[in-house]
Amino acid sequence: MKEIALNASVRPGAGKGFARRTRMAGNIPAVVYGPEVKPISIALDERIFLKTMKSATSSSIFALDVDGKVSKVVLRDIQRDPVTSKVVHLDFHAVSMKKPINITVPIKFVGEPVGVKVDGGIMQSTMREVEISCLLADIPEVIEVDVSDLGIGMSLHVSDLDIPNAKIVAEEARTIVVISAPTIVKEAEPAEGEEEEGVEGEGAEGAEGAEGATTPAEGASEDKKE
Repeated sequence: MKEIALNASVRPGAGKGFARRTRMAGNIPAVVYGPEVKPISIALDERIFLKTMKSATSSSIFALDVDGKVSKVVLRDIQRDPVTSKVVHLDFHAVSMKKPINITVPIKFVGEPVGVKVDGGIMQSTMREVEISCLLADIPEVIEVDVSDLGIGMSLHVSDLDIPNAKIVAEEARTIVVISAPTIVKEAEPAEGEEEEGVEGEGAEGAEGAEGATTPAEGASEDKKE
């Protein structure tokens, strides 16, 4: 697992007032906690943190340097402002090299399903990540799932995953991906009798026109006889 370097500094004090002043200075207030460490309040440069997160995933391990002391941590929570979505607080969990940790790892689909490539089906993924438990050194960057052999109506579940040196925490019966049949849109057919009604209408108009045309002719014939 690749580690991502991240720098921080000890944040003096705690509480909303200190956190507000930290944000006003362009930093993000945060806390580091864990079973083997004493909780510590820290601050990170907002600009650098956002740039660093562009290359991070939910399973990334950070080498967090707090004033020269480096510890390995995972990012447990990102709190955002409900209006601006700006990051307002971070929670880091210090991890041990000797104890398993629960962590969420992204799923990467590999290949093109035969049901999509040949039969025009639709691949629908219902999970993009899965929670596992393992030692820090065994955390995979992604979990690859080969979907090449899936035909229409076929699916893969959590129980189908094979992750070396890790225990799957997610429910085994959960569906990861399914191949659905293509959607067929049928054109609406004309209602029975519509064409016949149109013909009858045309015939009726023609008949009426013919009758109207003969009436003056008959009248003219009678005038001529008189």
